[in-house]
Amino acid sequence: MKKLIFAIVIVFAVMSASFAAEVKPVAMNNSAVGGAALNTYTPGVEGGEGVNNVGLLIRTWGKVTAVDAENSVFFISDGTARVDGSGNTGLRVRFDSLAEGVTITPPAVGSFVAITAISSTALADGKIYSCLRPRSQDDIIVF
Repeated sequence: MKKLIFAIVIVFAVMSASFAAEVKPVAMNNSAVGGAALNTYTPGVEGGEGVNNVGLLIRTWGKVTAVDAENSVFFISDGTARVDGSGNTGLRVRFDSLAEGVTITPPAVGSFVAITAISSTALADGKIYSCLRPRSQDDIIVF
């Protein structure tokens, strides 16, 4: 009987999760992306502040400060002057390794954007920096 109840609870949980509403992004300015260390085994990003948000769907905004289409990356800044060791100012936005058939065209330097992306990290010079990973072109709104 206990096994049957346990199985019913699992089936209900899976069915409930499959009908859940779309996940909404958490809005934050550039300085909050990445966050501080979560614990001993989960370090924060270089210069990170606030709650660790690596892995969360977030929304942030800023001006495109650099584009490197060859390496599938561009940078945005909201004025908080984040850096990642690349020599560019702003948050790194990577648009490689997307789902099959999905492509992203980077916005032009100087344009203002709002980006919905997974808060991620990139390693450079032995340091962990914030990195945004949009899921598709729809995640990038150009104003």
